[in-house]
Amino acid sequence: MPSLLINADDFGLHADIDRGIFDCIEAGRVQSISFSPNGQTVDWNRLRELQRSGVLVGLHVTLVGEPWLSDGRIVPGWKDLVRSLIVPNTTMRQAVVNEIQKQFQCCADNGLDPRLLSHVDSHQHVHAFNHIWQPVLAAARSFAIPRVRVPWCPTFHAMKKNVGGFALQWIAGGRRRDVPNFLPCLGLAHAGHNTAAIFADELSHAPPRDIELVVHPGVNTPALESRYADWHFDWTGERDALLSDQFAAALAHFQTSQPV
Repeated sequence: MPSLLINADDFGLHADIDRGIFDCIEAGRVQSISFSPNGQTVDWNRLRELQRSGVLVGLHVTLVGEPWLSDGRIVPGWKDLVRSLIVPNTTMRQAVVNEIQKQFQCCADNGLDPRLLSHVDSHQHVHAFNHIWQPVLAAARSFAIPRVRVPWCPTFHAMKKNVGGFALQWIAGGRRRDVPNFLPCLGLAHAGHNTAAIFADELSHAPPRDIELVVHPGVNTPALESRYADWHFDWTGERDALLSDQFAAALAHFQTSQPV
């Protein structure tokens, strides 16, 4: 029977994001997390505890919005990163490779064996882009990590319908051949603004196959909203949607409607 993996992104970026994720883990609504090794609240002891408790823990390669571990630079967003890689700038491309390797090494240095990671993905899905995909995939393979996220939506219905959304769908579509066991993704079109109704709608249109639902729970506070003011996320709303009876009913319907 096809299964649904619910993964919370951005663990370790901020205490109020972590708090919302823990609420969903404790309620049994989230079974998997992706953590930023250069986030301001990354707690390596807690990550190991989560692994021991059965939560899947994956590396959220973070190349934008946070200081790089290798040299401290901050690339504001994915557009800035892509622009810097489009030109034949071998220095920047090598810097990206070095930072990706540094983030994997940081796991090992802090007692989190990269070989025990369940998956790899990235902040703002930048790992799907050229000159980032290749070193991320190579690192994942070197540690025998079983899954690399391919941020590809299984239906047009679940896609983000703007230029960025169409571009990501096209790029991610080309990555599927590199990852035979990839999971199509739901939750991308309204990231940070998903409601129980949106989750239910996307699940109802999902094909009968294993799927990853990407979620962004948290707890809105002045500190969190100030730290990531340009995101305009409703972290609390997404957390509450995941904890709602309506979402529980949507999950039950998804599970019972799948072929055995």
